[in-house]
Order: sequence, then C-alpha cells, then structure tokens
Amino acid sequence: MKYLSKNHDSLFLHIRYLTLMFLLLTGGIAFAAGEEDVRKGDMTTDGLTVVESNRFTEKQIKNGVNWSEYTRYQIAPVEVSFRKNWKQDQNRDRMISSNKVTDEDVARIRESMAEIVYEELNATFQTKGGLVKVDEADSNTLLFKPRVIDLDIYAPDLQSSTGIHRTYVRQAGKATLFLEVQDAVSGEILGRWVDTREDPDNGYYEWANRITNIARAKLIVRSWAKRLVEGLDALKAVN
Repeated sequence: MKYLSKNHDSLFLHIRYLTLMFLLLTGGIAFAAGEEDVRKGDMTTDGLTVVESNRFTEKQIKNGVNWSEYTRYQIAPVEVSFRKNWKQDQNRDRMISSNKVTDEDVARIRESMAEIVYEELNATFQTKGGLVKVDEADSNTLLFKPRVIDLDIYAPDLQSSTGIHRTYVRQAGKATLFLEVQDAVSGEILGRWVDTREDPDNGYYEWANRITNIARAKLIVRSWAKRLVEGLDALKAVN
C-alpha cells in the first residue's frame, strides 16, 4: 500500500499485512491461510477436506454432499473485525486530536462494511447461482455465514475530522473473508472458505474519502461473491 498525505501527521509507512492465527469456533482447530502445515487433502477436525490451500485462499469442503439439492439460501448477519492494533496504528502519527480515529468511527466503519458484504452477496445470488432467497429454511436451504476479519483500511475518512485533511492512496485497503456454508436446518457445516484480498494498485494516487473507500470495498466484495457463485456452480456440476 502506498499513499501520500497533505497533512504531515498522517504521513507514515503502513506495515504490510501479516496473516494472524485464529481459532475456528466451530471447527476447533487452529487455522491460518497459507500455513505450510495445512495442505490440500488434509481433513479438519469437523470433517471437512482441504481442497485448496495457498497464501491467499483456503477452501474446505465436506465430502459426499449433493450440492444440486440446495436451491434456496439465507445469509446470516455479517460480522466485521479490524486487524489487530488498526486503530492504534492509525492514530500513532495523527498529532491533532480531531483527526484521530474514534470508537464511533470504528463502529460506523464496521457497520458499513457489514452492510456492503450482505448487500453485495445477496445481489449476486439474486441474479446468479440458481438459488432463491427464503425466510423459512427447509432441507434444501443453504445458510451462508460471512465474517470479515483483519479489515485494514489504509486511509479512513473520519466522521470527527475537521479542517482540510486529504490523504492520497494507491490502494484503499485489505481484508479477509471467512465464510462458512451450512445446511440451514441441521446446522451441518458443508464448506468453509477463507480468502484474503487487497485493493488493486492502479499505479496512481487517488484522494481517499468515504465515497472512494466504499466503492473500492464493493469491488473486493463483488469479487468474493463472483468467486463464491463460481465455486458453488462447480460443486453442483460434479453432482
């Protein structure tokens, strides 16, 4: 990530993203995308087989599932969490108190990101994938449980900021999607997908504000949604 700022208090070098270990609440295993000890063909403690594992993506699928039987879907409320120490790192070089990231900023950004993920996933499913959204789940319903973790916005547009403050970036941010796919009735975990994406570097600096940050976030989420539908279509084709 590269950026320039007209405010000296916001000019600093961003520490490159580090993949963090975390505990799968449902799987009961330690997992990190791209860890060398997680290989294609491995099986998790909750019965999923690792079908892809690299630096950016890990996919785990339950064997023997007839994916073509699932014709309906639901999306659980989206959870969002920032990367460790994001707020502290953002505020370290902000000398003016009115330009510091507040708890209110953090809550607002988390809520906005959750809405973007839900709306973009839902919009994609409405037009692709052959699934129908339902309020009442049955045995033909998939439940998608998305979480955005390690969210890292390089130049957030702060609600509390006053005066002229412009930061120019070549990339808006980075995040990891942690998605579980369940049978909506039984709760059985059918698949798990962890994918890290960074806003592409277009080779030029752009003024970072709320509008541009939201637009860049939507592009990343749309790429997630597109790849998810493609993955589901591939699984159905096997059946």
